[in-house]
Amino acid sequence: MDNQTVIIAFLLTLFAGLCTGIGSLIAFMAKRTNTNFPLLGWW
Repeated sequence: MDNQTVIIAFLLTLFAGLCTGIGSLIAFMAKRTNTNFPLLGWW
């Protein structure tokens, strides 16, 4: 395997993990159920 391929795979995995963590934090900190939350985001 190429070194560049391993780096790209690692960065993609890191990005996916960070997005999952940020999304779970936002969902955990949401005070009440908001049906528009997944569609409109939090801003």
